[in-house]
Amino acid sequence: MTMMDPHSEDLWDAFRKKNVKATPEEWVRQDALRRLIIDGKYPKESISVEKGIKVNDLLRRYDIAVYSDSKLWMLIECKADSIKLDDKACDQWMRYNTALQAPWGALTNGKTWRIFHSNGNEVDAKLPVFGILNI
Repeated sequence: MTMMDPHSEDLWDAFRKKNVKATPEEWVRQDALRRLIIDGKYPKESISVEKGIKVNDLLRRYDIAVYSDSKLWMLIECKADSIKLDDKACDQWMRYNTALQAPWGALTNGKTWRIFHSNGNEVDAKLPVFGILNI
């Protein structure tokens, strides 16, 4: 098995330091992580992957969180490439962010990115400059 073999049942996740099941959503998450580091130049140390959070007294897991100065800065929800980034996907991000209060948010299905400020204003589909709070 190679780390990015499309026929493998597993993918190596360098953030979690383990092999993970190669689901369609996981392929998108791994692509998003690479984009954050390579395109966005976000420091690897600022990124957290799949951690548990409480939302309305239920345990949930976010896909990706980015921290700046030890504070949550961006929350990213990843969907399989077959999922549309519609209001339902946005609602899930908003429920999670109600608990976490990230100033920035993003949704991706690997083909499309939707990026927005926590006030709900969608911005152009470029990753915000790391650490900047305002649009």
